Amino acid sequence: MDVPEYAAPATIEDALRLKNEAGGDAKIIAGGTDLVLKMRERVFAPTLLIDLKNVSLDRITVANDHVCIGAGVTLSQLLAHTEVGHLYPALIEACQEFAGPPIRNRGTIGGNIVNASPAADLIPPLLAYDARVELASSGSIREVALAEFFTGPGQTSMTPDEILTDVRLARMPPATASTFIKLGQRRSMAISIVSVATRLTLDEDGRLSAARVVMGSVAPTPVRAYAAENSLEGNAPSDDLIKSAANIASDEVAPISDVRASETYRNSMTSVLVRRALLANIAVLRKRSPSD
Repeated sequence: MDVPEYAAPATIEDALRLKNEAGGDAKIIAGGTDLVLKMRERVFAPTLLIDLKNVSLDRITVANDHVCIGAGVTLSQLLAHTEVGHLYPALIEACQEFAGPPIRNRGTIGGNIVNASPAADLIPPLLAYDARVELASSGSIREVALAEFFTGPGQTSMTPDEILTDVRLARMPPATASTFIKLGQRRSMAISIVSVATRLTLDEDGRLSAARVVMGSVAPTPVRAYAAENSLEGNAPSDDLIKSAANIASDEVAPISDVRASETYRNSMTSVLVRRALLANIAVLRKRSPSD
């Protein structure tokens, strides 16, 4: 592996300037848990690494209507943040499933997003919470729904002159439950075979006013099961409704066969995990009232 030049700018403006000057020969590094491996495998051969450690992207800001998570926030920081854990439990469950403590201490939320792996652990819960990402370029900032961010394996809608700076999550409505389930070849330190994040919200009449069903590792990008969501919304929760939605979700994926699992197994387990996740949400909601 050729050793690239290294820079650790003090401001996001300096980082953007360096990135523009180097063009496609520069790579942004945060935790480096994925990038360094890909450099060793010659997937990437940047001439310049731009380290964002001094750019103050490692902050979590809690506002009345949303939470802003800096792209440099590590998984360990998320796990330690009490309010994030209370507001977004499925995200915390995904962090707990993510590799081991050394990697969680280094890996960042922004890196997990930009890496754009179909098996990325944090993406399904972030999509379930309707996350948006902030992309900075010289002279401008744009906000993009995470659901529109991924274009293929390892590919995003980011332009070469942009840097992901923040992840924005709206506060969830009352009477909301969410969960994340990951299936791997072993209990820890495993890439997911299938992952599922779900979120359900009940209205005052006991009907589902909002539903999110998201799957990972079953298509070229993480998948929102829109048809399954539509089948849930407006209805009172029941075992039959959940079973039907899980079956619909399995029809919305396009898995492949690889060394970890076959296409058939992934497709079958999608419906199983979606059903388990939705039933877990219903169990939580039945313990609460809409005013909680």
